[in-house]
Amino acid sequence: MPKVKSYDKMAVLEYLFQEKTHHGVTGIGTDIDFTLKEVGKAIAATGGTPPTSWSNFVLDLTRKKNTIEQRLPGSVIRYGYDLRKKTGRVPGSGRDSYCGTFVYRGFDAANKTIPLQDWLEWGPPDRTVVVCNNVPDLVQRFISNDEASLFSVIDYCDILSRVLNQRIFRVQCPMKWQPNEIDGYYVAQKGQNIYVYPVEAKAISTSDDINLVQIDGQYRVFIDKYKRGGWSLIVRPIAARMEEDGMILAIMEHNSLYDPKRNPCAPMFNIIETVKVQLDPPLLAWKK
Repeated sequence: MPKVKSYDKMAVLEYLFQEKTHHGVTGIGTDIDFTLKEVGKAIAATGGTPPTSWSNFVLDLTRKKNTIEQRLPGSVIRYGYDLRKKTGRVPGSGRDSYCGTFVYRGFDAANKTIPLQDWLEWGPPDRTVVVCNNVPDLVQRFISNDEASLFSVIDYCDILSRVLNQRIFRVQCPMKWQPNEIDGYYVAQKGQNIYVYPVEAKAISTSDDINLVQIDGQYRVFIDKYKRGGWSLIVRPIAARMEEDGMILAIMEHNSLYDPKRNPCAPMFNIIETVKVQLDPPLLAWKK
């Protein structure tokens, strides 16, 4: 049986960009979306065989470790573009969905394209909180080191209430609001204000980190869904990263100066506080 020819992602991206801009003639300087169907056509046009699913076509290219040169071919970068994942249905298209965006970034003083910075930079914690490990012994015998176990510990030890100095309630984990599924959904109330805490979690078993574009998508889902409720809603996204002796939390607020069109270089979120949570004693299951 002859070997099925795979597809070349860089060739596909170059083809898409050339098609969208008429070979660099039109639309330069604006963001350019492309869809899953368009990716499929580009794979076929460049001589590849479409996979069963290419929903991770862009996601795999935009991992934190990748440089701009690993995300896009030089023929696209030289126009001042970087690459970002985009999700959601294309309005009026029936069943087609977005796959990604060529994001116009412009150039620095050395005439190099300015790369996107879409990943959370943790930095050192602002404070450390020691929390008694209240996970039942029976549960500790079976608990794993994945993202779901992180929420079990958060709930058994009431960690968010301790860290945020509020009575925090879990709504549910996860909240499957496609295309922006939320790992954990927590709320609190103070007077007329309702505080919403969408939590994005990363386990010790994964090498991936917190993507701010994903956090921004989750934030906008909350704003859109609740803007008609008449509540005074305060959305504070939380990034939670598992560590061997506990976890580290980044509590964020949306940066009002960020605008993907007018001020794209402003950070999407401001970090209010980074908190190291140390379990006493640590979980054996979380030891590497």
